[in-house]
Amino acid sequence: MSKLQSARTGARCVGLVVGLLAALPVAAVEREDARALSRDDGRLLYREVHYRDRTGDVARRVVLYQCPDGVAFARKTVLATAADAQPDFAFHDARSGYREGVRTRDGHREIFVQRAGQAMRTEPLPQAGDAVIDAGFDAAVRAQWTALGGGPQRLSFLLPERFAFMPVRVTPAGDVDGTRRLRMSVDRWFGFAIAPIELRYGLQDRRLREFAGPGTVRDARGRPVDVRIVFPERATAVAASEVDAALADPLVGRCAT
Repeated sequence: MSKLQSARTGARCVGLVVGLLAALPVAAVEREDARALSRDDGRLLYREVHYRDRTGDVARRVVLYQCPDGVAFARKTVLATAADAQPDFAFHDARSGYREGVRTRDGHREIFVQRAGQAMRTEPLPQAGDAVIDAGFDAAVRAQWTALGGGPQRLSFLLPERFAFMPVRVTPAGDVDGTRRLRMSVDRWFGFAIAPIELRYGLQDRRLREFAGPGTVRDARGRPVDVRIVFPERATAVAASEVDAALADPLVGRCAT
């Protein structure tokens, strides 16, 4: 083989290796910066910084909730389980001390809730058909994407503070401007009323673009804040050190604004 042929062969091998590496899954970290706005006047209430990565073999989401000035006051971690729509999660708001979540211990799952000045309360996670927990709603939407294009679908969405699943109806509200609009409302027979939640997902990537309704963050009286959360059209790739920093970031007890 001539030197020229050898060089060409080597170049093809390098190109093949690069192509294979590009096709292989990588432990990438995605970041999305969302804005939570008042539904009354559009005022910025707080920010959400979402990170998606993997810890070992487990998909993870870390959410940092920030005051308008960028100081963090709450954090949530979400860990995938065998059921994509039913992850474990833990939320903590340092302003009130409120905590809630679902965790797995010794093979059993439990709900935990702790209110300001009170001991933590736990209950076994109840069984429910088509169960959805926290951010697992996104996975449920993707799994039922085709069905949602044809009509309403029923799910059971966990309310940690009530240690129970509530029956909800997810209704398509039309595909507009490259997004699918959905409306999640509580079935009428359920024991109490909750304001409907309106959502928009990208038609191509099926990523959440907008959430409007009672959010995770609560007001001074402990009620979920009615917000419109706007997400970017696409996530950005960042260094893994950003997730470490988000997990270590100290939480403040109150926002300056």
